[in-house]
Amino acid sequence: MIEKQGVRNARKVVDASCLLLHRGNSCVSNVKNISASGILLEPIEDECISDLDLDSVCILEIVVNETFNLHVSSKVIRISDDEIALHYISIPEEKQVALWELLGDHVHEVETFSL
Repeated sequence: MIEKQGVRNARKVVDASCLLLHRGNSCVSNVKNISASGILLEPIEDECISDLDLDSVCILEIVVNETFNLHVSSKVIRISDDEIALHYISIPEEKQVALWELLGDHVHEVETFSL
C-alpha cells in the first residue's frame, strides 16, 4: 500500500493554554502544538463541548504567558476524544507579528504528513 503525504506549516510545541469558545460554551485545553496556519489542542476536561463537529467555527483565546495572548477565529478540521485540530480563519492584524515571533523559524518551515 502506498502512503500518500501532504505538506503543512511546521508545528512548534509550546507551553500554553487555550480557552475554546463555541456557541456560548467553553472548553479549557492545553496547546499541544501551534503553526502559522493552525493549532492542536488537548482538552483538559473529559467532556469538552458536546456539539463541536468538523467545520465548527470557534473563537480561541490562547494564553502563552502573562504578556502574550492571542485571540483568533478558527475552524475545526479534526476531532477525536483527546485532540482537537483547528485551522485559523482570521488573526487580528495587531497579533500577527507576535504570532510570527512566537513561532520563530517555524513560521517559514514546512513538514510532510501522512494523509
